[in-house]
Amino acid sequence: MCLLPQQTVHSVAGKKQTIYKEFILHCLRKYPDMSSAQIYDWVKERTGMIILPFRQRSFRNYVKALRDEYDIPKPETTRQYEAVEDLPMGEQAQVDMGEILLETPSGKRKKAYGFGMVLSHSRYKYILWQTRPWTTADFVQAHIKAFAYFGGRPKQIVYDQDKVLAVSENHGDIIYTEGFQNYLDATGFDVFLCHGADPESKGRIETVIKYAKHGYAEHRFLDDIEDFNRGCIAWLERTGNAEEHGTTKKIPAEVFAIEKEYLIPVSEYSFAKPSDDSITYQVRKDNVVLYKSNRYRVPKGTYKKGKRVYMVVEGEMVSIIDAQTGVLYAKHPLCRGKGELVGDKTRSCRDKSRTILELEAEVISLLGECDGKTEPYLTKLHVKKQRYYRDQLGVIRNLFDEWDPSLIRKALSYCTEQELYSAGELSSATAYLSLLEIEKQDKSGAANKVVHLPEKYRGGSPPVRDLSAYEEAMGRRTVNE
Repeated sequence: MCLLPQQTVHSVAGKKQTIYKEFILHCLRKYPDMSSAQIYDWVKERTGMIILPFRQRSFRNYVKALRDEYDIPKPETTRQYEAVEDLPMGEQAQVDMGEILLETPSGKRKKAYGFGMVLSHSRYKYILWQTRPWTTADFVQAHIKAFAYFGGRPKQIVYDQDKVLAVSENHGDIIYTEGFQNYLDATGFDVFLCHGADPESKGRIETVIKYAKHGYAEHRFLDDIEDFNRGCIAWLERTGNAEEHGTTKKIPAEVFAIEKEYLIPVSEYSFAKPSDDSITYQVRKDNVVLYKSNRYRVPKGTYKKGKRVYMVVEGEMVSIIDAQTGVLYAKHPLCRGKGELVGDKTRSCRDKSRTILELEAEVISLLGECDGKTEPYLTKLHVKKQRYYRDQLGVIRNLFDEWDPSLIRKALSYCTEQELYSAGELSSATAYLSLLEIEKQDKSGAANKVVHLPEKYRGGSPPVRDLSAYEEAMGRRTVNE
């Protein structure tokens, strides 16, 4: 990789671009296809200057003039795209993968495989590289890292068809690979698969992949992949997300500062901290993981044939994370000895035979859509009751053993309208609605009929809120239904 001459580190008044002439010519002669944007970024990278004393447009004109003067034409390739309508903030991202052959310090050539995700509104980008072809597990981990980078996820993601994502399109009924289907079940974003040769749908991401390959990766040495990725993130912050976008004429980082508020928060259960370690460990039949001569417990019921996990060490703690979905199964103190069984059996057996995501999925299934209120309600419930979210879900699940499902759904609608995000509030509202239903059925004559409520609601108010509050708020709307 060519180095910037020492005398070009400091700007010289009046010379501006001309003091970089030899460096620019060196790059153009060695890499005739190199873009002016990449050379501009290389100048910033090598001088350590965040802002250069001339605009990129004038620099581009200067590079073009040097190409003409020294007869260094740029090889041209053409591909047709069509304009795509911009979407609302937080609505969509696009994902694609690409590869590029790079030189190593030893003179050999090695492929780098890139993953790119771009938010469709702001054009804010995330890029990840690795030195092996993508597997489903890698693909899922790339999503986890991208969402961690963005601080949330969009509602929908657009993909080009790929074997690590989908097995078959099946005439519109997509059959996903098992690992990706598990991840979708855990996260819940919508998927849009492009047809082949569909630039209208995937134009943005293919531009991003091309931009990352030719703006960052091309003409660099590929040595340590972690250093390569750190350099790519620095490039995104310095150039990829910091320069004015050619189509929108806005700076992605500035638009993203607003768009990030529209992204859906990601929970620790769905998106455990990503692991850079490619080694996975087997979950044994007795629900332990053997790691560095010690056995670490995972919740009873975690074991399935072929189940593998990452062991992510942070300080003196180790997190056990599903290699396919990123679900956090357990977190234990790191054991420095050998032959130890780590993890408290009593705590690990506390109704963890199913993951919190499975419990959440069952609750969603029981509640139904409720006119689109179910998922927003659970999202806000998780935010307000994060430490007790599993217990809150358990309470809601148990309501279906006591009450008519239609009453629970009406109660959820009421709680959403009143911004009451608590399983206790939902229980109280359900009990009140049940009382109203009984009164409606008996108002033809049985004035002395005893109301048979469950034992815990007899003789007074439910434990959270007096029923008169619900009568006052809901009476007019519910009685007249």
